[in-house]
Amino acid sequence: MTLQRFCQRQVNHIILFAVKVLLIQPPIEDFYDTSIRTYPLALLYLAVRIRDISDVIVMDMRTGHRRVVPGMHPFPDLADYYRDGVRTPFSFFGRYYRFGLDKNEIKKEIAKEKPDVVSISSLFTTYSLEAIEVARLAKEVDRGIVTVMGGIHPTLFPRHVLESASVDYVIRGEGETPLFELLTALSRGVAGKDLTINGLCFKEGGGFRISEPNIEEDIDMIPDRGFLDPAKYRIGRKNYSFLLTSRGCPFHCSFCGRPSIPYRKRSLGSIEEEIGVFKDLGIGAVDFEDDMLNLDPYFFRHVLDLLNGKGFTLSAMNGIYTGNLDTTALKRMYEAGFRRLNFSLVDISKPVMERQKRLFPWNFLSLLPWLEDSPYLVETHFIIGLPDQTPGEILETLIFLMGKRLLPGPSIFYLAPGSPIFDETVGLNWEDRVRSLRSSAMFPVNPLIPRDTLFTFMKLTRFINYVKNLADLEPGVKRLSDLAGRLPAGVSPIDWEIVSTLVRERRFVSYDPGRRQFQEEPQDASLVKRFFEQSKGLAVRGFRTSHSLKMD
Repeated sequence: MTLQRFCQRQVNHIILFAVKVLLIQPPIEDFYDTSIRTYPLALLYLAVRIRDISDVIVMDMRTGHRRVVPGMHPFPDLADYYRDGVRTPFSFFGRYYRFGLDKNEIKKEIAKEKPDVVSISSLFTTYSLEAIEVARLAKEVDRGIVTVMGGIHPTLFPRHVLESASVDYVIRGEGETPLFELLTALSRGVAGKDLTINGLCFKEGGGFRISEPNIEEDIDMIPDRGFLDPAKYRIGRKNYSFLLTSRGCPFHCSFCGRPSIPYRKRSLGSIEEEIGVFKDLGIGAVDFEDDMLNLDPYFFRHVLDLLNGKGFTLSAMNGIYTGNLDTTALKRMYEAGFRRLNFSLVDISKPVMERQKRLFPWNFLSLLPWLEDSPYLVETHFIIGLPDQTPGEILETLIFLMGKRLLPGPSIFYLAPGSPIFDETVGLNWEDRVRSLRSSAMFPVNPLIPRDTLFTFMKLTRFINYVKNLADLEPGVKRLSDLAGRLPAGVSPIDWEIVSTLVRERRFVSYDPGRRQFQEEPQDASLVKRFFEQSKGLAVRGFRTSHSLKMD
């Protein structure tokens, strides 16, 4: 069915025919996927906006499907770092996977539903090829299917997406109203150059008509979670859902690639209504997806009051702003259901923070003693490999976090499209490197921190977290050397030999079961030596307890 035939059918049968729309979250390909971060909330917002004018199906082609090895992956230069089948307690990645449906399964699902419109979410540039692949497969099923793509990547690079022959329309910015207006126009036979919809982009003649990103005026819509199977989205033993209480962020960190969207808060009444929906659906865990959850402390306090006593396990894996926190707010968060907190530190160095146009986390540092004595479990994330960052500055951050009752979370820096650093470093020449724009690619942006050094920092962090676990499990042991000569409970002899080799010889090894031998790992030997020199005599404090082990 061609687009022209589609539009004509709408004109002739506008009362009897409802446009059938598939809203799709595409698969991704990478070395890992975070299963508790795949809830397709944006698609549910779209679904609730268009459900009165269309027959809507939300199809998550990523979550809950088997992962497969797609054969040769696009990172042969990582073969020495990510080794399949080797054993190490400081494990990183092994295999490259496709998380979600394969090409034949995608075509089968689209053909079964016979949609008129397929709208695809493309959140990250590095996974944009998988999203465009879904559009191509939809066209292979039926050339007349109208394909629409939205998300962060199309917002940043609308021309790149429209250059694909398989993509008819791009929506920039927030998509609820543009998609609604597009479907309304198509049902009336209006298409192409006759469309004037804010946020909508399309091919026109030999070029493109590019619109400014759309900003929604009404953000109080409540997404309809009835479009999903709640059993596919679980944290531990609980069904979970994402929740947005606000949109946008007023800050402009140099490494952040989120499109510029003004900060806006939802009404407390709409949030309260949505919380009631959670209870009705049996949702037991709620993760806030706000970019700046507690930017307005007064508003945040009222949101916590709405959740207090409801029995939810709360988390905010992204978006806790430490600048506005105090012990009163942290106590309220605990009462409402928070048990584990995620903070973004970036780096402990003031010059690094200044170069990244990021406020130094004075308030977080002042709250750390209280947090260490609190019942909270705390994860603190820092970045490895920022432009102009030195290995010494990263090491300082790592050793600082080592001595606190928290879990250090390392993030290898990658060039985020849309960020000032990306524009300065890559500019327009990014398409050939699109798959490298991810943390797992370990792309060395900073010449001071080559790939061996990036890899070594990840391994050192995992070693620290391993020792933190030992501190929690061995409260009577005071020094790491006190464990020499005996095997800690629950630790395999092979793993302990790898740990002992690192402590004794200052080098990382792994075990190859096929060859039945230990083998050297890629590493920055001078960095390993420097770490042990600077950490000698310092305490590694546990994650769950205040017990600590001193480094030898």
